[in-house]
Amino acid sequence: MTTFRLEKPEEELRRVGFVLEKQGIHERIPAQVGLNIDVSGSMAGLFNNGIVQAALERVLPVALYFDDDGRIDTWVFSNGDRMASLTPVTASTYQGYIQREIIDNQHIASILWGGTAYAPVIRSNLMTYGLLEEHNAGGLLGLIFGQTRDEFGEETRSGVPAINYFLTDGMNADPDAAWELLSEAEHAESQIYYVMVGIGHDDFTFLRRAAEEFPNVGFVSAEDLGKFVGSEDAYEKLLPAELCSWLKHEHDGDDDHH
Repeated sequence: MTTFRLEKPEEELRRVGFVLEKQGIHERIPAQVGLNIDVSGSMAGLFNNGIVQAALERVLPVALYFDDDGRIDTWVFSNGDRMASLTPVTASTYQGYIQREIIDNQHIASILWGGTAYAPVIRSNLMTYGLLEEHNAGGLLGLIFGQTRDEFGEETRSGVPAINYFLTDGMNADPDAAWELLSEAEHAESQIYYVMVGIGHDDFTFLRRAAEEFPNVGFVSAEDLGKFVGSEDAYEKLLPAELCSWLKHEHDGDDDHH
C-alpha cells in the first residue's frame, strides 16, 4: 500500500515552493487552506487503514506554506445536512488527527458513514470565510414565513483567498443545490478555489462538469488515494496550473478589486 507520512515538514515546504516556482509563483502568496472530507459509508475503509490520515498529512505542507497560521480548516460531511466543522489541523495536532477528531469523536458519530451531499458543507465553507451571509428577506411575507436570502461577497474576512480541498468518493445526492452555491459564489467573484479530488472509479460527472464550468473549481482524479498521496508528483496534482493562475490573478488584483 503506497501512502505518505509527514516526517520532515521543512523538506515538504521546499517541495511545495519548488512546484509553485515552476508555475511562475516566485513569492509567497498568502492564502487560507481548507479540507472537506467525505465521511460516507463507502469511505470507511480509507479511514480505518490510515489513508485519509496520509492525505491530510500531504495537504498540511500546502497549508504551512500559504497560511500565516499554518492550519487547515477542516470539515466532514455525509448526506442531508449531516456535516460538521472540526478543530483545525496544525503542525502540532496532525498526528493521529483522523482517529482522534473523526473516528473516535462521539460528538460527530451521527454524521459518520452516511450518504453524500455537497451543498451543506459548501455553504459552511462560504459562511466561515465570510463569503456568504444570510439575511432576513424582509417585508410581511418574510416575517410570516421566516424567509432568508443569501448575500455573496467577493472578499474573505481575512482579505486573502481560500483554497479548499474536497475529498470524496461518490456522486452527490444534491447536484442542483450544490451547483447553485458554486454558481452564485463564482458570479460574485468570491475568493475561493475548490480542488475536487475524486477517489475511486466513479465517473464524477458533477465534479467534472463543475470544473469545466467554473474557473474557481478544479477536478483531480485519485483512483487509488494511497498511491495518489504517496506519489512523487503529489504536489503537482494538488497545485494544478489552473489553481496557480487563479492565485496569481487574485494576488495581482488585490489593489484593483479588493
